[in-house]
Amino acid sequence: MLTARDAMVHDVVTTLPTATVRQTIEVLVRERMSGLPVVDERGDLQGIITEYALLEALYDANVLDETIAGFMTRKVISVGEETPLTEVADQMVVHRIRRLPVVRDGRVVGLVGRSELLRAALVSGRKLGGHAASVSAAAL
Repeated sequence: MLTARDAMVHDVVTTLPTATVRQTIEVLVRERMSGLPVVDERGDLQGIITEYALLEALYDANVLDETIAGFMTRKVISVGEETPLTEVADQMVVHRIRRLPVVRDGRVVGLVGRSELLRAALVSGRKLGGHAASVSAAAL
């Protein structure tokens, strides 16, 4: 059984809640990412900041020099290293999210995105669907 550890990216780019919107946009653009885990000084997961949240924040106001703490999503769905990839896929499909932080004792140790899941399915030749696959099929 494949787990989050098998598919995750180990070198995770993160940011602090004290980073400004400007700094965060610069990182997203430079790293060609659409979102970042937000961690505290110890590396404990505090939230997620996405391109969409930043775009929404900038839509009506110039907030480039404000911290991202007020714009990040604080209720983060995360998985452990031993979480089966079928459960990772379920979480992504059900909640319509692009990436999941992989945590150990509250600290971010990896990141599984849609491309990592697709790569794992291709290499393993296995389906990724679990419960969410039946939920999606029932909706059709």
